[in-house]
Amino acid sequence: MRWVSSLEKRHFLTSFLQNYRLKHPDARFVLNYLLQHPHLLENVHFTENGQKQARWLIISAATAEQEGLVFYRGGQKSTGLAAIMGDLALRPNEPLYLTLYFPGKARNFSYLRLIDHRAFENVRRHERHEKMAKEAEQVLDEALKRHEISRLRLQIDQALDRKDMDLFQKLTEQLKKYEGQS
Repeated sequence: MRWVSSLEKRHFLTSFLQNYRLKHPDARFVLNYLLQHPHLLENVHFTENGQKQARWLIISAATAEQEGLVFYRGGQKSTGLAAIMGDLALRPNEPLYLTLYFPGKARNFSYLRLIDHRAFENVRRHERHEKMAKEAEQVLDEALKRHEISRLRLQIDQALDRKDMDLFQKLTEQLKKYEGQS
């Protein structure tokens, strides 16, 4: 995990609060609390990777689709300010993973510099894996379709050799369906 100074975190969060209206009013309070307590800010790690088993705080700008304020601890979800503030006060030295949702974050260099790149890379790796799996599935589907077309053509030839017109018609209709999918 790349070390990010509290000053970098402070600058970004201050700018974030100045530039975005937040979906949940208590989210601004939580971020201001972190900004006022450098020892807490020291343990904040920006991430794009779900950390439901750890302490994970999600905050969204008003225009984001995600919930405005969500906190996870040990797999338990909370949206209440009291639970979040209580946990921050009782466990000031534990890592706190923070995910922010706001427009243009994928192109926001200041934000991207703060992200735990290992977690970010895991997300990218997962996306690449999903893309490759989809491409492999398409190749396999196409190969299966070609095999089925080849099999139907062989059976059509055999039906013609046997002069079985009913089977010929049935197989020809099946072949038309497969070739229509191409």
